[in-house]
Amino acid sequence: MEHDYGHLEYHLCSIIVRGGSVISVGYNKKSTNAFVEHYTDIAKGQRDWCMSTHAEMDAVLGARAKTDLRGSKIYVIRKLQDIKKRGTFALAKPCEICQHVLYNYGIRRAYYTIDDNNHGIMKIVNPALNFRNNEEKKEQK
Repeated sequence: MEHDYGHLEYHLCSIIVRGGSVISVGYNKKSTNAFVEHYTDIAKGQRDWCMSTHAEMDAVLGARAKTDLRGSKIYVIRKLQDIKKRGTFALAKPCEICQHVLYNYGIRRAYYTIDDNNHGIMKIVNPALNFRNNEEKKEQK
């Protein structure tokens, strides 16, 4: 599956799967939209580094109107484009904002690349709980 990333530094692809069937494929993009901005606002203070559409969000956007995503899994892959490391896999762990999106659409498991030889598995939990815990820690300081 080829995709034209243009001049993006990072090449990420995400695939939403349920029951062995591909539901949606998404890619990172420089552009943004109201959906992305809504979730960056929820993650307060993170908008400065998330003014693009992440691959996970793009995959959800491509499927949310057509199908119920609850019970699906997502696979996230990052390929480096550095001249010396072109084509090698790198860390593609979903960020906090993408975890919000995945949780809200019922996706509870993410598989992601770490490097050429390793991958990670993330259980998607309610990120609002993490946000509250972080806010409480700030107040205690």
